[in-house]
Amino acid sequence: MSILIILVSAVVSCATPPPGAKPAEVQPPADKPAAVAPTAAPGVFVVSPEKKQASLVAIRALVDKLNAIIASKAFEEWKTYLDEAYLSTYGDPIRLKDYSANSPFLKQYNVKLKSLEDYFKFVVVPSRANVAVDDISFLDENRVNVWTVVDNEKVLLYLLKLYGKEWKISSW
Repeated sequence: MSILIILVSAVVSCATPPPGAKPAEVQPPADKPAAVAPTAAPGVFVVSPEKKQASLVAIRALVDKLNAIIASKAFEEWKTYLDEAYLSTYGDPIRLKDYSANSPFLKQYNVKLKSLEDYFKFVVVPSRANVAVDDISFLDENRVNVWTVVDNEKVLLYLLKLYGKEWKISSW
């Protein structure tokens, strides 16, 4: 049980957006009929069911590929799936020091992150090697929150951004 708590803690910690970022609201299931045309709450971006489904298929394929890369601990290959925002955010020595100081998982094992490679090795690998995509929610036309469900709780896995036809892991 304590291993599960550590892994859930690592997943939640790894997916935490930068300070000031607003969490995205969850879209209602598309399979429930609505009596009237749905209207989005302020700040919620709505896409067609077809676009959401096509994006979900593409993102699931990407996450399967990322799972394999992460499980094999292929840091250099993993880096090719990161955008510049992610590289600068999670490669920042100050952020890594803060993350080391505030993560219960890292503190328990006295891990001090000093580089993006350390972040990959001690945070990403333990928490992302075998994840499943349960849902996505669009923040805008090109940015998506990717969700999984752990113990009946929705947990943010990735923040993805579309560059042309290629999704990259991002931070914003």
